Amino acid sequence: MRHKFLPILLACMILYCLAFPQHMAESVAGGLMLWYRSILPTLLPFCIFSSVIVQSGIYDRFFERLYPLFRILYPVRSPLIYPLAAGFLFGFPLGSKICADLYHAGKISSEEAEAVTCISNHFGPAFLYNYLYRNLFQNKLPAFAVLAACYLPPLLLGRIRLHRLYHGYGRQNSKASFPAGKTKKPAPGSPLNIKILDAGISDSFTTMIKLAGYIILSALLADIILQIPLKNQLVKSLCIGIIEITNGLSRVEMLTAGTVEKSMLAIGIVNLGGISGLCQTWSVMKGTGFHIRRYLLFKLLCSLIGILLIRFALELC
Repeated sequence: MRHKFLPILLACMILYCLAFPQHMAESVAGGLMLWYRSILPTLLPFCIFSSVIVQSGIYDRFFERLYPLFRILYPVRSPLIYPLAAGFLFGFPLGSKICADLYHAGKISSEEAEAVTCISNHFGPAFLYNYLYRNLFQNKLPAFAVLAACYLPPLLLGRIRLHRLYHGYGRQNSKASFPAGKTKKPAPGSPLNIKILDAGISDSFTTMIKLAGYIILSALLADIILQIPLKNQLVKSLCIGIIEITNGLSRVEMLTAGTVEKSMLAIGIVNLGGISGLCQTWSVMKGTGFHIRRYLLFKLLCSLIGILLIRFALELC
């Protein structure tokens, strides 16, 4: 049955496009507009900068000097400081893209890349504040409570996972998986030059185009669900949110349900990341030994803990 699901889904999407060309055009245009207005201008510059930073290694010594202080806050090796911080500050999927680049450069293992991807693959504070807090919570909860429900679960679960990784094998893990032909202590990065910059631009645009494709397909699938004559709008909003977050949050905002139900549903959707986010993560992490099932389990746990935290915060307020 699992092997038949994707062909059946693809057939349904093709038939929908043929039967409802206007709906198809509107959903694709909406997906492209989301990519053009929100994803491309906010992520592309940082994606280029990150590629140049990883390939040139110009800040490696800086992160090594920062490591003694940073490890008190969070137990990661010095090469992982940048993707961890970038993922939380600039938003998904930049953290996973940097982890993939670091792995291919031989600076981190596949286990480290997957662990930090799970932790840092989240939406940035600007997105959460504008899309989630201002539109849904407004003044019903302090902003820090909403951000805590989103960021504390991956940070806490990630700390446990990193402890198991490093405690089980040690920092000089002989069993860790590094790229073929790479050592655990790669040679210093190449001097910053036009070739590295050109490669960074090319790679970043390729990544952005892939993200656009997944966003378009997700918008199309969400539109198909909208056309299903399902009376329970809560279930429909949940299904759309599982596919793609922004459309899901818009549907949650329009629900007539109570504040508690809407808040729990919204936090659960955001912490899960959606099928679109899962596909985008898999795309940028190809070739790193990335395990989708472990990533999905991590996100499901984050979603559950986030729901419990926001419910607790609402009870206090």
